[in-house]
Amino acid sequence: MPPDPAFLMASHLNDIKDNELAALKKKYGEPEVHAFTADFRKFECTLVKRTEAKGRLHDITCFIRQDDGNFVVIQKPQYARTGIYRAPSGGANPGEPLEDAAIREMYEETGLTVRLTRFVLDMHLEVVCKDRTIPWRSLVFLAEPVVGEIKPVDTREIFDATVMSRGQLVGEVAQLMEDSGWGGFKYRAFLTREFFRRLDELNI
Repeated sequence: MPPDPAFLMASHLNDIKDNELAALKKKYGEPEVHAFTADFRKFECTLVKRTEAKGRLHDITCFIRQDDGNFVVIQKPQYARTGIYRAPSGGANPGEPLEDAAIREMYEETGLTVRLTRFVLDMHLEVVCKDRTIPWRSLVFLAEPVVGEIKPVDTREIFDATVMSRGQLVGEVAQLMEDSGWGGFKYRAFLTREFFRRLDELNI
């Protein structure tokens, strides 16, 4: 469902500029907008607040589709060896164009240089913490690899990178996310399912 005005405030609380977002929409298509609310655990809220303190309340997520139809996914040290993997994501540094940030983050997390192909989702998340609710935004793209080997460059942030099928991501992996009790994973499970549903609608 479309977000209410409270969700849309996220675009004014971080460094996502309206003109840059408009340029991305013109180049990669109009994304479908969704809203989601999740109760975050204390340690999750701490991580979000740490990012907020740096002036960022967004991430750019890329589903990197290979020629065989499988997708490149990553696992972070916090959930290493759990069976949970997700699409790589990261944020823009102050003054860094969003598209440049997406390409940089994908390289750091997966070892691949990618090309964005479609702007699929504009996700507005309410991060519910005990003391307050924090607005977050995820810009979600379909991408394709151009060159490189699947191997994390930033080994401090990324524990593993591999490939998984759509069926795995919306099935067993999404269920592991739901069962984890982490608000962030509940959000990622929802985002993943909506991404693939939208791909079907777009027939891409």
